[in-house]
Amino acid sequence: MSAIAGDFFPPDYKNFPYKEGDLLISKRKEGKFAVNKILRVDRFEFKKGAIINIQGKQFIATDDDYLLVVSASYGADEFSSFEQARDAAIKGRWSVKLGHVPNRPPGAAAGQTYVGHTPVLKSELNGYDIWKAAFERGEAGVF
Repeated sequence: MSAIAGDFFPPDYKNFPYKEGDLLISKRKEGKFAVNKILRVDRFEFKKGAIINIQGKQFIATDDDYLLVVSASYGADEFSSFEQARDAAIKGRWSVKLGHVPNRPPGAAAGQTYVGHTPVLKSELNGYDIWKAAFERGEAGVF
């Protein structure tokens, strides 16, 4: 890893307040709440001229730089209150709707509240493993 960061990616793409295994609550449509889990926080370096796909658009790095990619699982909108969602997260009783979403730190952190931590299980990383291999080949992007 290079010690010097470039200016291609914004500063908020290089920091994330949560870590792998953190359980987060977000408020969703119609006032429902969901439990989400951080699976991985990876640092990816890009050389000047490298291409990255962000939200379906390709960008060419104008400088050597890095960004963090936050991989998370997102729960279903299944709880009527924050407290119900928090209790379900702590007890491990919540439903996963999307098993893996690769995101930039600002999007992954938006609207999230930390409520606990649990180790990431190997079985939770199936989608992540497929995405990471494709991302490293330049065949997948981030949201």
